Parts: sequence; C-alpha cells; structure tokens
Amino acid sequence: MVFGLHRGAAVTADAFAAAAHALAARLPQRQYAVNLCEDRYAFILGFAACLLRRQTTLLPPSRAPEAVKETCEGRDAYPLTDEEVLASFSVPAPSGPIEVNADHVAAIVFTSGSTGRPVGHAKTWGSLVTGARALATRIGAAGSVVGTIPPQHMFGLETTVMLPWQNGLAVHSGRPLLPADIGEALAAVAGPCWLMTTPLQVRACVGARQDLPGLAGVVSSTMPLDPQLARDAERLWNVPIYEIYGSSEAGMIATRRTAAHDAWTLCPGVDLSEADGELWVQGGHIAEPQRIADRLKRRGEREFTLHGRKSSLVKIAGKRTSLEALNAALARIEGVQDGAFYLRDGAARLGALVVAPGRSARALRAALRQHIDPAFLPRPLHFVAALPRSENGKLTRQALLELVASLEAETTP
Repeated sequence: MVFGLHRGAAVTADAFAAAAHALAARLPQRQYAVNLCEDRYAFILGFAACLLRRQTTLLPPSRAPEAVKETCEGRDAYPLTDEEVLASFSVPAPSGPIEVNADHVAAIVFTSGSTGRPVGHAKTWGSLVTGARALATRIGAAGSVVGTIPPQHMFGLETTVMLPWQNGLAVHSGRPLLPADIGEALAAVAGPCWLMTTPLQVRACVGARQDLPGLAGVVSSTMPLDPQLARDAERLWNVPIYEIYGSSEAGMIATRRTAAHDAWTLCPGVDLSEADGELWVQGGHIAEPQRIADRLKRRGEREFTLHGRKSSLVKIAGKRTSLEALNAALARIEGVQDGAFYLRDGAARLGALVVAPGRSARALRAALRQHIDPAFLPRPLHFVAALPRSENGKLTRQALLELVASLEAETTP
C-alpha cells in the first residue's frame, strides 16, 4: 500500500514504518519535539517517530524564531527539521507497526491568544484518530491528498496528516500554493485526489480557470468560504466542495457542502449544548467541553447556521452588521483579489484594505453600495499589494492595524 508520494517516488506503508522506527532510535531523550518540517512527508515521519518514543510534538503558530521560542518556553524540547528527518528516508530494515496509546498527548497545537502569545491546546492520539475517522465518514475521501496548508496548523494536521494516515490515503509531500503549482501537484498523483486548502486558493484557482486533473473533492477551512465561490468551483471542476467549521481548541466541529447548504452539520459524536448563556461542544473526538466563540443559530439537534464571531459585530449610525458579512461583500466584487474591513477602537467609521489591481477607490465604493448599507462604506480605503496573512491564510486584527498604521505614517508629512 502506498503511504506517501515524496519527490516523485511512492513510499509504501512498510517503508514509512521502517523509517519511523529508524528515526525514533536516533531521537534525543526529551519529552517534547518542535516539528518544523515543511515537507509534509518529513513532518509525518517525524511525528510518527516522536509517537514511538512517547514524546509530544509541539506545533508552533509559525516558524518565526520568536514564535518557536515562546512555544518551547518552560519545556525540555528539541527541534525537528526536514534535513534531520529525511536522513531516515531510505531505510530498508524491517520493523513492527506504529502503536500508540489512545491517551498519549500526541501534539500540542498553538494559536496566538488574545495577548499575542501562543496558547497551547493538547491533543491525545485517541482524539486525533477519532476525528480523522469522523471526517472520512463525512466526506467519503479515498485516493490521495494534496494540501496547501502547513501540517502544523490544526486544519492541516486533521486533513493532510491524520485523515490519510488513518484511512489509507496517500499523502503528497509538497505544499503547492499558486494555481499552476496545485494543478501540477494533482497531475503528479495517480487516481482520485482530494485538495485540502483555503478559500484564498479556491478563489485563485477559479479565477485562473485552473485545470485540476484527477480532483475528487475539495475541503476548505481557516476562513469563511463564499457560497457563490463554492458554486463556481463545483461547476468548474464537477466535484463536491466541503467546508470545515472548527477551532484549534476543539478541532473539527461541523461540516457542510457550501454550494448546496447554508447550515452546518455536527460531526459524528459531537453534541452542541447551552450553559450559562454560552454554546458548548463536546463528544466524539472532543473530550472536554469547548466554548463556541461565534454566533450560531440552531436548526434542530444536529444543524446550525453561522453568523460570525461575537467580537466582529459592528454598529455604525445605529445600524448593525458583522465584519465577516462586509468582507464577503467585498470579496464578491469583480477584480477584488483579497480584502478586509476593520474598525479601530473609538472610531466612528469603518476602514478597509483591499487588493484589487486596476480598480479605483471610487469604482470600488460604487460597487460596494450595491451590496452594503452606505453607513458601512469604508473611509479610509487603502489599496495594498497583499494583506499580512499568516501562512495558514489567517489575518489577525493586530497585523491588519499595524499595516494600516504604517500606510498612514507613509502619507503623513
């Protein structure tokens, strides 16, 4: 059975297990490892070796030195890089299976908390396996997997590491980002292939009318996927486009086929409940209750609709909306490649940053008037070459406002 596709060569499951055991024998005797591998096969190989040594893998929010340092703070940790891991790539010696206790803390996924410092969320091996099997049940994935998101991100860990590992899909080792690169990666994979990606890559591929040979389906996450974009993608590629709703704390919570349904369906075993005026999820792969930070509206026992984060509500001139709704309206305008609204503390008007080569502020505001109330039209409206998104495609309020401040400083005499 083919486990992975690495640099054009197929790696069997037996060869992967042998390499994992060989690497495990060479690892330092520490409790933690920081997996910094960019090559997806190398990441999984390092992850497996750490599991064999009963170590816990730390997954920083980025590879920036300060983020890695904060992730390791107070922990006896060592780094794992592509070069160190791939030294065990071609190991012919036979080995036994990779067996892990269900309650072993396999990984700690870090996110940037409200203070900007990484906050860790522990994931047991049992919870990761249960989640991978639940995802396979929801989307019926088979064949192989190509991912544009890093495996250190919770979405990447679930869809490009655990899903294929636990359900017999072959993993492509690369991380293509541009439409042509994604098409090339899919062409290199024999048979049906699932693309695990973000709305940004979906939009870029649809805009380029990129051929994706052998595509079996798409799974998107990290930010909302516009329903019209999902419908356009399904028509272009004639495959289902699924979306995952989740968090680093809980992992995958619900899924939907965005082109066909506005409601989300809870994952197998996961329940949604209310306590003390808050919504919580628990069950299945979510062992401990996790609070929902978004505004949800329930539809029966297993479905809900999503209405943005509680913190993203804005009120201008007595009228209310959400930043997610405004961003979605901005993204639908022809020529807009990326964009985001913002509201600074104490400000009376919204601002926006937009990537739209060839468009003018006047034309863009005129187009926005067709979709949003005039009270929410952005002033100022900044045109930029790119938004300061992380490698996962996320855009923090802090990064956005820092860019706004730098733009304003450039224009101040």
